[in-house]
Amino acid sequence: MKKAYLILAIGLLAAIASFPFLKKEMNGDNIRVSVKESTDEYKFSADFNEKQSKKVQQFMDDFLEQNTFRNAEIDADITLDDRTKFYIQLHPGEVKIKLNKRANSFESYQRIKRMGVGIKELLAGK
Repeated sequence: MKKAYLILAIGLLAAIASFPFLKKEMNGDNIRVSVKESTDEYKFSADFNEKQSKKVQQFMDDFLEQNTFRNAEIDADITLDDRTKFYIQLHPGEVKIKLNKRANSFESYQRIKRMGVGIKELLAGK
């Protein structure tokens, strides 16, 4: 009897743990974009259909004049040639960016912010 409860509990925990991934697949074309700013930090995150990942990666590469994001999964701090420093987490269907405003110039902050707006517009089909 105890074994049955243990197996049931493990199965229930596995189902709960996998729900966010299943939910993302079931939502299909749902797009969620979040921008949070404080005096110290700019945060951008987007969840979207995995089929749009290549477009987002290419947009980011073109916008930043890089060849870093295409066909890549990234979870790292990035420093661009112009000394812009930011953290990025990039996976199929997901991008998260954090930029420390104090560690970057105002121009760098504006550039990353414009990129976030561009990603949002791309995902919205504008």
